[in-house]
Amino acid sequence: MKKYTAKGATIKQLRDGLERLSTQKEMAAEIGVSERKLRMIENNNAAIPMTTVDRLAKALGVRREQIIYSEGGPAGVEALEPPIPPIPPIPPVPPVPPVPPVNSASEERPQIIPRFDWDYAYATSDETRLYHEASHSHDLVTTIEIAFTDETSAYAEELFEILGGLTYAKRDILKNIEPAEEIALRRRIRQLLVLLKGNDVWVYETSFFRRLPERMTLPPDGEEHTLQSRLLVALAPPGEYGERSLRVNIDHGQPFVLLSLKSLKAKSGRGEDAGA
Repeated sequence: MKKYTAKGATIKQLRDGLERLSTQKEMAAEIGVSERKLRMIENNNAAIPMTTVDRLAKALGVRREQIIYSEGGPAGVEALEPPIPPIPPIPPVPPVPPVPPVNSASEERPQIIPRFDWDYAYATSDETRLYHEASHSHDLVTTIEIAFTDETSAYAEELFEILGGLTYAKRDILKNIEPAEEIALRRRIRQLLVLLKGNDVWVYETSFFRRLPERMTLPPDGEEHTLQSRLLVALAPPGEYGERSLRVNIDHGQPFVLLSLKSLKAKSGRGEDAGA
């Protein structure tokens, strides 16, 4: 499996700025690695697979390109298993390009994120996670990338109906779901996941925020916007080589500007000055 060299200092700085997941223990649990491995990532630029890159990017709220070295840098190396000092920069000797520094020019410029983009959804057999994500999302969208039989079509339709009914768009969020009803729904979700997987239909999921109102162009400066959470559930065949991720199309609602670390620091500094 190809691995990518992490930008440890950038990852640590982003994590320290979070309200949630700001500790190494919390972040390690969120992305499914040990605390020791996360320390190696942050302190030694440890090499990590794309699945870990994607989980880190999602947890930090950035694009994956911001937390790994690009092709041509020290990407694609094997895992750094015991911890070793960071590799010093390599002089630019053609045709090998130089190693990009942590604070590269691309990181100092804001990035425009288009309305229609893509992300990875991950295979799941966890009915508790699906129930939780659906019941804490505004709405549900689905993607189908496999031919159904009459049997699997009925399972898929029921699964989508249950998950969609849990979203804020379909229920009164001021009323709690009764414990007995929750148990019954989670049990049925688990049964449907098993029935679908038994017919080689895997369930993949991811969630993201949409900025509203919907538009195709960047909003004018100062325009107010709202955020709505969306759960995306995809049905597709199992990965040909054991992959547990699936590339899916997503709709951000409107294009937006992803500020760089430098811009965020400057904005934060202006806010502090104004408050003073």
